[in-house]
Amino acid sequence: MKRLLLILSLITAFGIVFSQTEISSFNATGGGYSTTYLTDYQCLGVNPANLGWTRNDHTMNLGFFETAVSLYSEPLTKSEIYNDLFDNEATFSMSQKENAADNFTDARLLGIGSVMWFGFSYQDEWGGIAFNIRDRGLWNSVLNDQASQFLFLGYWADYFDLKLPNPEDPEIGISTDPEYASTLYEGSDINFGWTREFNLGYGRRVLGNDVFDWHMGVGIKYILGYSGVQYYQDDDGKLVGWSALSPVFEVDYGEPTPSQVEGDGLKKVGNGFGFDIGTTFEYNKKLKVGLAVNDIGSITWNGNVYEGRDVRICSIESGGLDNYNVFEQGQLISADNCPDDPNQWVGLEERKVNLPMNFRAGASYRFSEYVEAGFDAYIPLKKDVVGAIYKPVFGIGARYDAAPWVQLSLSVVTSSKDYFGTNVPFTILFYPTKTDETTWTIGLGTRDMITLFSQNNPTVSYAFGFLRFSFGQKESSTRYLEQ
Repeated sequence: MKRLLLILSLITAFGIVFSQTEISSFNATGGGYSTTYLTDYQCLGVNPANLGWTRNDHTMNLGFFETAVSLYSEPLTKSEIYNDLFDNEATFSMSQKENAADNFTDARLLGIGSVMWFGFSYQDEWGGIAFNIRDRGLWNSVLNDQASQFLFLGYWADYFDLKLPNPEDPEIGISTDPEYASTLYEGSDINFGWTREFNLGYGRRVLGNDVFDWHMGVGIKYILGYSGVQYYQDDDGKLVGWSALSPVFEVDYGEPTPSQVEGDGLKKVGNGFGFDIGTTFEYNKKLKVGLAVNDIGSITWNGNVYEGRDVRICSIESGGLDNYNVFEQGQLISADNCPDDPNQWVGLEERKVNLPMNFRAGASYRFSEYVEAGFDAYIPLKKDVVGAIYKPVFGIGARYDAAPWVQLSLSVVTSSKDYFGTNVPFTILFYPTKTDETTWTIGLGTRDMITLFSQNNPTVSYAFGFLRFSFGQKESSTRYLEQ
């Protein structure tokens, strides 16, 4: 069966959107700024120049399982995200199906985040070196009215004007006036990427005195790709559709490919290299200004690679989803091209794609021993690539050391209204152990306090870390404040 890229991509990505705003560590989420805040292994992928200084007097930092994930939804309310995505008992009536299709039409679903499995850094007066392993995932989709109807109405969509019995299914819907995919799905956009990074970085102070310090840093990363999917139309109206999916997703396109990956389970379907460069200026031990360019490089997708052709869509063999639980029903939704059209899928040996290169700029100021405030700007430099954030993101916030054992962070993070709008992140950090020799940090946060009190257009998000440790005492401190 020649399956439709748009719908299969949507269904596949729904299954992992919760296990995957931009990269930020759990303790940076609430503050709204990262470029001049994160240091040690956490600054890899953000600003490697910050390896040249630390926020504590420890030489080593070690962390495990630091996670920050979020899902912004225009089509689903907060209660529907929590309750209906995993509920397979509900059965939609026809009016509920139509309502679901209407809700998904031209509505954005944005899932994005990272899981840092392991991180370690060593920093001293000569500079700092750090390493971490991190998974990154991004899902972004907007479906037009036809795609949304196919998803929830199936052969009941108006497009399929002829209904026939089918021995394998109760019915099959056929279009007597089929249209090309580029016309049928105009305005729809799918972007799904899942990669694993092995990051190594070095940063140090290159110039400095009692008043001014200049830090520079560089990072290199080896990248494994587990999922790359794109579906959109370029500025000339040409359909761009391709995918490379690990066998763990169990997607069968019914066509051979020279890049076939045998077996099952989680296997890489791409690999590449990337680079990060950054600089940070510090004035009077209080003001910091940081600049960085990240994800310079490319990834070559060379496993299970397919390219979609612009063919006519003729039939569908499903009545659409019966509820929002796409985990159980998703693979039942498929659409076929016309019999006299060429195969919808063409297998490729590989496809080389740029990384989602981005520019970061930020500044922060330490007002006192207890209060710091700052702002950040995240500007995408490559937009039409897998894993890219499409729109600029801006943040402003503050951190307050309420006590030696607790820190509070609150901020406002905003993007364009048609992306995710404005969020109010909050984080609380605890220090069960905090001595000159050892510090243990625990943190919990959310990327949007507004969602706690609202149902519509929610950003359901969590950021947490329970196993972050700092140890080893420096001979000479490079903290913000003079001791």
